[in-house]
Amino acid sequence: MKGYQLIVLILISFLVRGQGSAELGLMPSLNLNKKFPKDWAINFKAEGRQALQDEKDYLQTDLSMLTSRKVGFNSTLALGYLLRVPKGKNLRNRLIQQYILVNRLSSFKLSHRFGTDQTFGGQEEAVFRFRYRIAAELPLSGQSADPHEFFLKISNEYVSRLEDSAYDLELRGLGFLGYVLNPRAKLELGLDYRISSFLHQATRQRSWLAVNLYQSF
Repeated sequence: MKGYQLIVLILISFLVRGQGSAELGLMPSLNLNKKFPKDWAINFKAEGRQALQDEKDYLQTDLSMLTSRKVGFNSTLALGYLLRVPKGKNLRNRLIQQYILVNRLSSFKLSHRFGTDQTFGGQEEAVFRFRYRIAAELPLSGQSADPHEFFLKISNEYVSRLEDSAYDLELRGLGFLGYVLNPRAKLELGLDYRISSFLHQATRQRSWLAVNLYQSF
């Protein structure tokens, strides 16, 4: 099966699963990355969320910055802060801690990300989360994705959430078709499907049409 056929089948599969979602929306993001000496790097990300059903309201903006450093041949530690600006609500703050392990195999890249974060502020209860993501990035031609070539990215994430002694589990499935614009920039288009609240109450499903732009300096 050709790579283009595979990505289409994955996206259709996610859409079929997400047809009963309470939310359907657009989630664009801009990622700016800068490397520094001694294996240090900084990532700035701006992400918005726009509902595409019901009143089609703009929901929120997330602004985050992560500082990371390689601690091994294929491992990285990252610490960061996120500011959430919801429409019509108080600001929320999030502290982020991550450990990333990347294996570059012969024909694709496999990564594992372990993370914790703590969200607080406003009039809502503090939220504590532990998350694990496994992701694969596969070039659709050759051994690596070079400029003006496409690649496929798929990932699965598990997010454990604790808020005011109430536990919940969220599952995420993502499928993206990417294109390398130049050695320092790439563009991704795909679907981010999330299902949660199925342990103690009615299931909540959300499907986000995501457009991600990455630029390195």
